Order: sequence, then C-alpha cells, then structure tokens
Amino acid sequence: MYYIGIDIGTTSICGVRYNSEACNGCSEENSDEVSLKTITLPNDSTISGNNYDERLQDPQRIYEIVVGILDNLLQDGKEVMGIGVTGQMHGMLYTDATGNAVSPLVTWQDGRGNRKINDTETYAEAMTRITGYPVATGFGLLTHYYNSLNNLVPHGASRISTIMDYVVMKLTNGSVPVIDSSNAASLGVFDKTELRFDAEALGKLNIDTRLLPVVASGKTAVGYYKNIPVFPAIGDNQAAFIGSVADREEAVHVTVGTSSQISVYSPQYIELPELDTRPLPGGGYIIVGAELCGGYSLTLLKNFFSEVLKHISGDTPTDDEIYACMATMPRGGEAPLTVDTRFDGTRQDPAKRGGISGISSTNFLPGNLVEGFLSGISIALYDYYKLLPASIRENKKMIVASGNGLRKNLRLREVFEETFSLPMTLSDCREEAAYGAARYASLMES
Repeated sequence: MYYIGIDIGTTSICGVRYNSEACNGCSEENSDEVSLKTITLPNDSTISGNNYDERLQDPQRIYEIVVGILDNLLQDGKEVMGIGVTGQMHGMLYTDATGNAVSPLVTWQDGRGNRKINDTETYAEAMTRITGYPVATGFGLLTHYYNSLNNLVPHGASRISTIMDYVVMKLTNGSVPVIDSSNAASLGVFDKTELRFDAEALGKLNIDTRLLPVVASGKTAVGYYKNIPVFPAIGDNQAAFIGSVADREEAVHVTVGTSSQISVYSPQYIELPELDTRPLPGGGYIIVGAELCGGYSLTLLKNFFSEVLKHISGDTPTDDEIYACMATMPRGGEAPLTVDTRFDGTRQDPAKRGGISGISSTNFLPGNLVEGFLSGISIALYDYYKLLPASIRENKKMIVASGNGLRKNLRLREVFEETFSLPMTLSDCREEAAYGAARYASLMES
C-alpha cells in the first residue's frame, strides 16, 4: 500500500511516496521507484520584512509547491491510501473565517519576541513570567502576543495556524485549522500532560482562545484530497524521529543540519531543565535538546578559511574544496582546543556567545581548530544527554543519525561515537521527516 509524506521545510519542501509492504527501512541507495519515490523543491516563498529581525514566508506559495509535489507523486496512478504532512514548527500565520491566509507566515526564525517590552524584559521573558510556560522567540503564540500589543493582528483574522495545518486545511477545503498536539506544543502555552492549550494562562495575556486552532483527537482524517485521506500534520522533529528510529527504547536520535538536536523517547512526561519534552504522535514523548548552531558552526569556520585565503592569495577555492581540505588538515600539539559552538546563543539565553579556549603556543593549528569545532558540536548535545535520568540513558545502545552534517562528515560521526561511547548508524532514508509523516499516515489509516 502506498502513502505520501510531505515535509514543509524552511528552505526546501519534500514529498515521498513509499510502499509500506515493500519498503523496510527505505534505504534510497538500495530501493527502487516502487518502494520509495522522492521529490524535493526549493521553498522560494521568502518575503522581505519591514525590520531586520523579521522572517516571513508566503503561505499561498508554499501551498502551491505542495500541490505540485502531490500531483506529481499521484500522476502515475499508484493507489495512495493516505497523506501525512509535517514541517517547520513554532511559526504561525492568521486565517480568516473561510480559511484563507490574511498574513504572511511568521517563521520560527523570527526575532520579534526578543525585542524589549519594557526597560528590563523582552516579550519572551514577560510572557514566560506571566504564564509560567517557557517560550522563545519564534513561538507562534509569542508572535501573536507581540502582534496584539502592537496592533499588528490583521483585520479579519479568525484563527491562528501553523503552516502545515494551513496546508492540510487548504488541501481538504476546510475553514478551521486542525492541529496535532505535537504541533500545538510548539506554539507555546500548551499543557503537555492534558494535551490542550492552557486557557487560564493565555487569559492572563488577554489572548482570545477562540483564535486557537482545534486540537485533533483520535485517528481521524481532517478531510480528503482527491479522495485520499489527509491526516493532521505532525511536528517535524517528531516526524524525523518516527522516520529514523526503529527501536525507540534503545536508540538516541541525533540530527545535525543547520541546527542540531538530540531526541530520546520517554513513555511518560518528564520535565527537565534546559530540555524540551514534546508529545510524540501515537503516544509517549520525546525529550529534546536543541542547539541553534549545529552544522552551521562548520559553515562559519569554512567562511573564515575562505576569507583568509581570499585576502592572502586573492583566490578563493570552492566550498567543497575548503571542506575537503578541512577534513584532512593535520592535528598536533600537546592538548586539544576547546570550542563552545553556541555562537548564536541558546533559546534560553539568546545573548550567550561561543568561544575558543585552551590555546597554547603549540596547539593553535587549523586542524586543531577543525577538530575543536567537531567536538564542540557533539559535546553540546552530549551535555543535554547527561541531563537525562539514568533510567533512560542506561537502556541506550546506539545513536541513529540524520541530517547532512553527519551524513557527509565521517569524522564528525566518529567524534559523536567517541563522545557518547555509543556506535552510530545513519538513518536509512535521507528525507526522514517526510518519510516519518508518510509512516504516520499509514499508522493512522490502519
């Protein structure tokens, strides 16, 4: 039986169609078109904002790209039993009473929540203090809180929606966004044990709860696209976990792309400092530690080497050439360099910055700098892992890795294995989130 998964990423949009009966793990290198077909297109929906820290996209353009991918995956007549959707979490847009967008998508990267609401607090800090729920800039209800206090809620706004819930609503000709708890939690002020928005806490901010999307319950399709059931969209972190991890009890899921994340399954809700516990579709939770600078740390280092070469020689090698050189630079000296890769801060402390320490007269070498960056990426996630209860950590036997940062960098994988003292395997499918959404649709349909 065939299922389709759509992943609405910030920079690209991917669709996969897989055969649940023929595809076991869906290794793209070893599968044929019958078991797995993938289409990835650029997300070219970016809109310029009025302020430097605004990050906006056009929801209608995103919908058009999704429809194009869906119709392509459906055109050869395979009988598709269900469609699952995932995508970038936290962001929000406004829709009117008929389900049409009346605002741009304000993405998870938007910075307005870090602006000052008064002399001592940012909007994020004020909202956290008032509600008791930790929120960070880019969280949808924090964006709405900022907009409501600054008269930026558009005329005719009837509902708040994530981008993937908007796409599901449009695909099924609906007028009210329906949201899975994995997405709802990413908007903020969501009770993760009761799986509902906290109306009392939102009331302290004078937020009208009638604007909230409807939280889905059960295995019910939202509607149909060309007679195919479309199920509520799920968070991309959870979708990637579902698409990567075969044994959730024994595996640690690590992703290194632009950012980096570590995700570990827990059957019960656990609240831990610096970690985010997120509802997992189908039951249970994943405990997540997220870094804003993961693979992007290596991009910064590559850019540094590029600038040095340009100023010294007047010629700049390609990015691939610089990365290849970085992989073979010799290491040396009596001690390693220590690199803190939190160059863009953290969600809890946006003002925090990274650093390089342990420099001596013998170890300040380009190769040691590369090795320090690799270690810094792995240590940042390992520090989150150490916060987990021993009862969860003691059962882990492997790391399942996804994301191009790990897939393309053998030495980074080796560093992770050394840091965690666990063997690492790559996830079978490169488009883990889209594949996870398709797998989830198959579970919902069954």
